[in-house]
Amino acid sequence: MAEDIKPMIVEDATARLQQIIDETEKQFDHKVKITPGEAKRIELIRKMKEDTDKKEYMVMLNLLIGTVVLLGILHTLFLKSWLGIGCLVFAIIYLGLTRKRLRDLTNHLATYKNDFDKYLWEGFYLKESRYNAVKLGYIVFFPLVCVLLTDLISDNGSYISLWMSLSLAVLFSTIAWLIYFQDDKNTLEGLESDLKSLEYL
Repeated sequence: MAEDIKPMIVEDATARLQQIIDETEKQFDHKVKITPGEAKRIELIRKMKEDTDKKEYMVMLNLLIGTVVLLGILHTLFLKSWLGIGCLVFAIIYLGLTRKRLRDLTNHLATYKNDFDKYLWEGFYLKESRYNAVKLGYIVFFPLVCVLLTDLISDNGSYISLWMSLSLAVLFSTIAWLIYFQDDKNTLEGLESDLKSLEYL
């Protein structure tokens, strides 16, 4: 069944691109022809703008940081430990710096609207930065979530136990999140390859 559907999707995407090309040609009274390179650029900008990574990644990051902050407060209240406060402050600083960095990149992107190729590359760098920030956030903060939660449940103040828990959490979390984000990494690599191919179109 999937094999029957796939050609239809590819054909539909090609038809939409051809429609854009046809409409542009009509607009310029057939005096201007769109080259394959320009068609590829139109396709790439549409693909990048239709991607929902901006919304999804920020929801993921806010959820993670919110969890760290909540557990940090609970940890501080119930166990009277500096660990909770440290995690809380670290998480808030990371979120603030990440938001500022992404906002600066977004504002910088707007300055390249007259240079289409540069605009595409800067848009790619923004997507890549968003991906890296969220991936790093999960690799760093998810182990802290595990440790804070374990500490709250077990009520065990042993530093040996704390470092053992943190080490195991970091190990498993890093492997798990690298696997989880692999599809997004492949998508970005494909997009980068498409952008590089524009040099030859």
